[in-house]
Amino acid sequence: MYLCSVLTNSHMKKFCIFMLFAGLSASAMAQEKFEQGKPNNDDYRYLDEYQALKEYIDYTKYPNFKLGAGTTVSEYLSNATYRKMINQNFTETVAGNAMKMASCVDGNGNMNFTNVKKYVEAASEAGIHVYGHTLAWHSQQPKGWLMKLLADKPDPTDNEEVWTLIASKDFRTNKTVGWSSDKEKYGFSLNFDATDGLNVHCTKMNDNSWDVQFLAMTDIMTTTDKTYKMTMTVRGTEAGYLHTKLGDWGGGAYAEIPFTTEWQDVEIDYKATMDNCFFMLQCGDFVGDVYIKSIKFEGYVGKTVPQTREEMHDTLVYAMDKWIKGMMEACDGRVKAFDLVNEAIGGDGNDGSGNYTLQHSKGYSPEGNPNATWDVGGDAFFWQDYMGDLEYVRQACRLARKYGPEDIKLFINDYNLESDWDDNKKVKSLVNWIKKWEDDGVTHIDGIGTQMHISCYEDANIQKNIQKHITQMFEVIAKSGKLCRVSEMDMGYVRGNNRWGSSVKTNQLTEAEHKKMADFYEWIIKEYFRIIPPEQQWGICQWCTTDAPSNSGWRGGEPVGIWDLNYYRKHAYAGFVRGLNGGEPTAINKIEADKSIDTPKGIYRLNGIRLDAHSLDSLPSGLYIVDGKKIVK
Repeated sequence: MYLCSVLTNSHMKKFCIFMLFAGLSASAMAQEKFEQGKPNNDDYRYLDEYQALKEYIDYTKYPNFKLGAGTTVSEYLSNATYRKMINQNFTETVAGNAMKMASCVDGNGNMNFTNVKKYVEAASEAGIHVYGHTLAWHSQQPKGWLMKLLADKPDPTDNEEVWTLIASKDFRTNKTVGWSSDKEKYGFSLNFDATDGLNVHCTKMNDNSWDVQFLAMTDIMTTTDKTYKMTMTVRGTEAGYLHTKLGDWGGGAYAEIPFTTEWQDVEIDYKATMDNCFFMLQCGDFVGDVYIKSIKFEGYVGKTVPQTREEMHDTLVYAMDKWIKGMMEACDGRVKAFDLVNEAIGGDGNDGSGNYTLQHSKGYSPEGNPNATWDVGGDAFFWQDYMGDLEYVRQACRLARKYGPEDIKLFINDYNLESDWDDNKKVKSLVNWIKKWEDDGVTHIDGIGTQMHISCYEDANIQKNIQKHITQMFEVIAKSGKLCRVSEMDMGYVRGNNRWGSSVKTNQLTEAEHKKMADFYEWIIKEYFRIIPPEQQWGICQWCTTDAPSNSGWRGGEPVGIWDLNYYRKHAYAGFVRGLNGGEPTAINKIEADKSIDTPKGIYRLNGIRLDAHSLDSLPSGLYIVDGKKIVK
């Protein structure tokens, strides 16, 4: 049995005119890619008929709800298709990285908000809100500048300079590097070994030495015009040179480091052209392997004494003031909500009241848990190490309200609040920490952001338990009385019965698994609406609008988007529609049952294109026009 909607004679005339126009000029009515499902696949044609996502928000029921999108600002400003997709589907945009401190403040404390201003201006002109992410975090910080501010001060009793180790890195134990150029494009890889340290494996002779480049060290505490001795323990499978720079993206001191097939300690003097440098290595003109055990910088510095705790506190208040004031001025009052603090709560420890402790650096352990760290962004700097667990949040809140708009809303944002392994202890801890931060009678936190970087599970028991703890998380936040924002939602898929199993890559996912993920998205959105009172709803932000490329640093190669990498709608899009709409939208009036469908006159899509089919039974579920009637199969 099919459902049909009868067209009146007047409607039929309009339909025939539309059909003629569509046949003559179908390309003129072509949809944007992001308005369609996967091409050349009838199982995705139903997605072509959906409206933009934000059209399904029922503002009579949920007047405060905002549908957000994690946004790559460079793409938003330069890619018209991407920008249209964001603007047409969402009511709020959140910068993935561009509004974080390290994106705006360099290693010497210089601030540049050019991209922030362009982004806020473009989004505001498009009529969508910008949500600020983030003011106080431990990752992606201008660590070099902050550490320089906290460095020991000159000893007032002794002006003598002494030969000192400035910075060092042993790649056999510190198995990290900073930014690198495109490994796949330029044919190289960076690997680590407990014996040989860093292995730069080059398979391609590139046009330029700088095609293969990476940051071996960052935040080297240099002083302009002083000379430093660099010592590198290095060898290669063939003799060659490493091209180097001690400086920043704007310039620096350059030198070439020769290496042979034998281990050597190579020493090079660099005269710093600026304070606080990184050390970049380049070898795009070499094919083979380069091994680096360690690098160190030494130089003369004056004798120093440590700053007092009070001096460190006051110095960081100055830095925080400069940063937050600069961000708020750049936003010009148009960004009405911010993540005040990001990822503050650890996943272990005891604060004395049964709550998890805050995150701290691994070297910090006065009363605490030295291992409760999780750093995704590099350049980690834990403000709370120096300012204290209460003070750093209170100062950030004071400054945000001082420099931000009068109606600004401030959120505490964190991950794993839906944790099933500890029965939601993390969200309970967060609520209690907010009470402690607010206990001074001045600090006020408006809302809680729950990131929800989650997975959908094949195993029914695991999936049921995951959903149970999502429900409990929403209930805890609702009970807190704070605004609730799902802040960074994305989803992978895990097969088997291992709770901690690896996620399936996008190219391996079945249609049934895609649809199961869509159902999970639908359930989450409906559960949010069911549990969070309308007056406490801020909204839901989808962190990954498209699937992750295989080389992405975040969930690489996983099906985390609601569009694919070519900007075509996925089944997950339908899950969002059903969740926002409260079920499958039909947009059909005067529906009646009709078992006798006359198809000899042809079967058409709603856009007027005739299908090469003679029976509805051969077509997938969807909406069609047959003999002047709308048919729902």
